[in-house]
Amino acid sequence: MVAVIESRGITAGYGKAVIIRDVDIKVEEGKITAIVGPNGSGKSTFLKTVFGLTRVFKGCIMYDGKDVTSLAPEERARMGLGYVPQVNNVFPNLTVLENLEMGAYAMKDKEQVRAEIEEMMEIFPILRERKKQKAGSLSGGERQMLAMAMALMGKPKVLLLDEPAAALAPKVVNQIFSRIREIVNSGITVLLVEQHARRALSLCDMGYVMSSGRVVMKGPGSELLSDEKFIEAFLGRA
Repeated sequence: MVAVIESRGITAGYGKAVIIRDVDIKVEEGKITAIVGPNGSGKSTFLKTVFGLTRVFKGCIMYDGKDVTSLAPEERARMGLGYVPQVNNVFPNLTVLENLEMGAYAMKDKEQVRAEIEEMMEIFPILRERKKQKAGSLSGGERQMLAMAMALMGKPKVLLLDEPAAALAPKVVNQIFSRIREIVNSGITVLLVEQHARRALSLCDMGYVMSSGRVVMKGPGSELLSDEKFIEAFLGRA
């Protein structure tokens, strides 16, 4: 399969601080790739590096066969990368509908905008019910769905999701992961960073495990979930 995103020996961080080192990760087109690991392992920093939000000290990020390491986030977005951060991912003082319209800022055709909003409300039915509510009044799960819908309004080729299920109730986590599968089934590639390791690896096609800023294990999600070393080190025994 074709790797739509590939990091080659990426060492990156913030200012002078190095957070991730020599990271090699491939994201196959049309698949779900998950990155799991303990807090502080560098998962979110890697995702931000893919989107151009960190300082790269060494290595490169390839997207669609092109080296995008030096490109600004807005340039990567125009090329088809959609990024949903873990927090501050909606406009709280705007309504759900206004947030979706903000997600379509680059679209000039109003009919197309309306059609895209309708599509998002089909994927995330709760947004139709909440369309006149301020985003700041939504529950955590509803905000995450709105944030994903906003990113999808830009018609990305790849969606980068930073812990979309963080601090959510189990029932809501199920809903979020179900929507992620629907998004991939529609033809969009997903790169997912997630604390819910079991759920993420059950969902993904390929998984990477990070610890202390490095990739320490990789493989199909189902294989990692049955790997004794992974279970002992990162899941523990029930």
